[in-house]
Amino acid sequence: MELSTIFKSLSDKTRFQIVMRLLKRSYCVGGLARVLNVSEAAISQHIKILKKANLIEGEKNGYFMHYKVKRDVLENVAQALLNLAAIELLLDKKCQQADLSPCKLCNRA
Repeated sequence: MELSTIFKSLSDKTRFQIVMRLLKRSYCVGGLARVLNVSEAAISQHIKILKKANLIEGEKNGYFMHYKVKRDVLENVAQALLNLAAIELLLDKKCQQADLSPCKLCNRA
């Protein structure tokens, strides 16, 4: 999982809204287009990007493809962010720069 790809895919307002909607229930392209007031063609392009980032998946339901969020992927992203925050806290404890003296680890001001 490439975090930067996932963050980039979620940085677009419409794609973020799509994911938020899909967390509540599955939708087809037409349904998303109606609730978000966006064309079906635009929704299809956003879906393509979200699928490439591995954030959503489709399931055939009659004539329509219904999309849902891959929650396990979101959970992995959340865990990766928590791990990143833990590393930052660990480094911060070793590298206190509240005063403006050089850091004892890296000698940078």
